[in-house]
Amino acid sequence: MPDIKSVPQEEADIRLPEGIEKIERFAVEVPQLTLPSGTAGKAQLPEGLFPMSVGCALAFSSERTDGTLLFYGLTDRGPTLPAPSVRDDAGNVRPGRYFLSPMFQPRIVRIEVTPGKARSLLPVALANAEAKPFSGLPARDDGAGKPFAILSLANEELSGGLRPIDPEGLAIDPDVAFWVVDRYGPALRQFSRQGVEREVLFPGAGLPGFLSGRPGSLRSLARLADGRLVTFDRNAFGLTRFLTVIAVDPKTQTSAAYLWPVEIGVWKRGTRPFIGDAAALGDGRFLVIEQGTARDGSRLIQLVLADLSGATDVSGMPQGELQRAKRTRPGVVKRRTVLNLADIGWTAKLAKGLALLPDEKTLAILSDNRYGAEIRVENPDAPLSEPEDYVLEKDGELTLAGTRSNAKFIVSRRSPQESRTDLFLVTFGQPVSEF
Repeated sequence: MPDIKSVPQEEADIRLPEGIEKIERFAVEVPQLTLPSGTAGKAQLPEGLFPMSVGCALAFSSERTDGTLLFYGLTDRGPTLPAPSVRDDAGNVRPGRYFLSPMFQPRIVRIEVTPGKARSLLPVALANAEAKPFSGLPARDDGAGKPFAILSLANEELSGGLRPIDPEGLAIDPDVAFWVVDRYGPALRQFSRQGVEREVLFPGAGLPGFLSGRPGSLRSLARLADGRLVTFDRNAFGLTRFLTVIAVDPKTQTSAAYLWPVEIGVWKRGTRPFIGDAAALGDGRFLVIEQGTARDGSRLIQLVLADLSGATDVSGMPQGELQRAKRTRPGVVKRRTVLNLADIGWTAKLAKGLALLPDEKTLAILSDNRYGAEIRVENPDAPLSEPEDYVLEKDGELTLAGTRSNAKFIVSRRSPQESRTDLFLVTFGQPVSEF
């Protein structure tokens, strides 16, 4: 398969939406990740390189005198894929997840954009305060049992990482370098420019206490002009009609929580959007990527303008009162959809990076390629089955609905388009802050 070229994408044959002056499109040159050979089910993993995922978040760094733009991107915990459930010695079945590169060390990656070219370089691997590497694997079993099984491609259950981290948001603080959202904690972790951890905020110690015991809930990160860090909790107190915006002051280690209303009639019934990334505009206002499955079943990715002014802190509100909260009630976050990314030629499945440039008119939007990896099932007896439909028994054999199966799981690279990391520079006719 040919390498991804770091040249502007072909110009899409579309008319620019009103208010947009220019769109520049790039396919970002990314490092290649060699996955260990092994087996997934009964099938050999094809040898080859997989593109690194650097688009889990985006933060603008600086602009050189020659016009070169410098950003920082973020990997997540590493490449993972759906896997069969696993039966333990007690006969219990837990969902499984393949970790394609168990030794993967999450990292921050610099992205450089010059005329006609975008590339990532100089990755900064993340380590704890003792300079010991973080791991993308979930925490090792603490004796209470894990909610899901961590599998290698050889169908071996892994014990987990000693220093786990799942980065899902990035912000630059000029005083301390980086802040990173860690879904595993959940936590906010501060890192030096060398990638060494300097401070960590946990629920009850900088983050709201209601996040305690809820790993996997936080996504996205933006730094407001007053120094507060804004992140999102999708679980939102168990409410289906809201997400939660969490604002944290790292200096005072205080926090507040606000209700983010989910639009009525936009998303597929029974689903809610998730937040890709956010970019601060000033005065408590910020832009947010909101994405998910639309009501008609299509993929919807939209840009939303949000305003915290007038929003009410609900972190101490009784659950009963929260249950009665209305989308139109005073005190919820004010939001307004300003752009459907499909209207500017966006075709990637995920948009997870967003940054505002110094001209205050140009937005950078970055896609997540999910390491370009995919998995499929080969089973003539159940052609529509998925890996999650199977159970890995204690003897290492697969079963489907209680019957032994010779199904094969094939791990391969996605199409060139799906494996690509897209970067759009979208220039509006007015400052974004005036939207």
